[in-house]
Amino acid sequence: MIEVVQEQELVLVSNTDAITFNDIDLRTNSANCYNGWLNYNEGSAQFNIVEGGIYEIDFGTNITSTDVGAVALAIYQNGVKINGTEMDAQISTAGNWENISRSKRIRVCGKGSLTLTIQSIPSINISGTATATQIPTIKNANIILRKLA
Repeated sequence: MIEVVQEQELVLVSNTDAITFNDIDLRTNSANCYNGWLNYNEGSAQFNIVEGGIYEIDFGTNITSTDVGAVALAIYQNGVKINGTEMDAQISTAGNWENISRSKRIRVCGKGSLTLTIQSIPSINISGTATATQIPTIKNANIILRKLA
């Protein structure tokens, strides 16, 4: 298991950027890159799962933008958004914070591997219309990755 956080405010570079995480709060031996199932370096946006199994991802953050509008994040696997992981917030007053979160279980087959990131989504569907998202600012972001089986 690993739990990492990004406590300080972080303005993403664009509405397609990934969140980097500053601090490892907890890391078990099984999640160490030497002999474990996870390669991760503090300060990175990428979590490389290098062993087959069932994994659980728990993510949450406070989010806002400097402009009024929609902001959205999702969990990505090898650069592709994982279905069912989109997290949207409507910022009605610039600088007002919203809280978003998502949990997801994924399967990594056999000797497979994959890279996970939490990224901003460039556009979302609102009432049947594609709407561009704002560049998000996040703080108190927290992600926990666990190997279940």
